[in-house]
Amino acid sequence: MKESNRVLFKKTSKKTSWREVFIPKTPNVLFLPYEKNSSEFCAQCEGECVSVCEEKIIIKQKGAIPYLDFQSNGCIFCKKCAQICEEYHEEEGVLDSSLEDKILGRAEIMELSCFAYQGVICSSCKDICNGSIKFAGMFYPHVLETCTGCGLCISRCPQGSIQVIALKDKKS
Repeated sequence: MKESNRVLFKKTSKKTSWREVFIPKTPNVLFLPYEKNSSEFCAQCEGECVSVCEEKIIIKQKGAIPYLDFQSNGCIFCKKCAQICEEYHEEEGVLDSSLEDKILGRAEIMELSCFAYQGVICSSCKDICNGSIKFAGMFYPHVLETCTGCGLCISRCPQGSIQVIALKDKKS
């Protein structure tokens, strides 16, 4: 048995559902787009960005840094979060609406649960994506380097086989 199969077998034998196998337990914290400074300042902020987000993907708990949750929708890069940050906090603000439309993350497809990798015709992720997901024929999707980390593909995937992985820096 291959090493990777052995690891998968060990994982599945202890789990109560397949979702636990394919989705990591460690939280994957994605910060807001347009970040110019360290987001530590955001912990003291009232979170005006949450109220202006039409997609309702910005989550902020009291005393914590806001983060993105793509389970119900993705970022459309409307810049409203950055504009309200600039308006309320001026120079202290963390977000800058003049920066590139990009989240410091990249989509990753979990092949073991993806319909297209199992021979089922499905292109839900590609249909919503802005050209960063390509298929080899009708199957085997892969994410290109041009991925903006918007997360629109996550909420559209019927299997929940996509996640956006946080990148360590802007060059990753």
